[in-house]
Amino acid sequence: MDLERDLRALEPAWPETPELRLSLPAQSRRRRPWLVAIAAAVVVAVAAALAVPQSRGAILRLFHLGGVTIVRVDTLPPAQERPLAAGLGPVVSRSEAERLLRTAPLLPPGPAPPLHFGNGVVSLLLADRGRPVLLSELGSGDPLLMKKLLATGTSIEGTPVGPAYGYWISGAPHAVYLGPDVPPRLAGNVLLWQREGLTLRLEGNGLTRGRAVALARSLR
Repeated sequence: MDLERDLRALEPAWPETPELRLSLPAQSRRRRPWLVAIAAAVVVAVAAALAVPQSRGAILRLFHLGGVTIVRVDTLPPAQERPLAAGLGPVVSRSEAERLLRTAPLLPPGPAPPLHFGNGVVSLLLADRGRPVLLSELGSGDPLLMKKLLATGTSIEGTPVGPAYGYWISGAPHAVYLGPDVPPRLAGNVLLWQREGLTLRLEGNGLTRGRAVALARSLR
């Protein structure tokens, strides 16, 4: 028996590979100018991290959740520590926040604090046992809205938030970029998760994981 000859005789006649075309709805192809600008800012953010001699070639690991990208580096680029209330943008109504996010914002029980909008993010300041906590809400369909850089001393852990799953970032401050016209700032402990079409972020210097998860689960 000639095995090679028999195998050649069984060689199938493969059909011609069809041409693959991807057609997106017109709405998906259109990008809002501010979103394009923020996407460009993310590129600038990575370039800024790589411009620091100690962190050149030292991007160690990348995480992504909704509109937030998290990059672990050896050394943070220059960033300032600023109050949580700084640079949140003008106050907007709840209906305007819903229009901007393309879904209803999640709010704490009781009277809602003022809603602010700036750099593609709806923000509000909460109080946890007398300490300020910043809640940031991003539309999950908008990519590349926020960049976080984590260095040595900052830990990131997966954590459940009710039925959802998120990240708990704690320890040494990390750098966060919020837009093309906002310089990076140092951020404290952060809970990051997704829910109901939103990417959500809770930040507070004295915030613990347990309190952050409890606050997150109370939002309606």
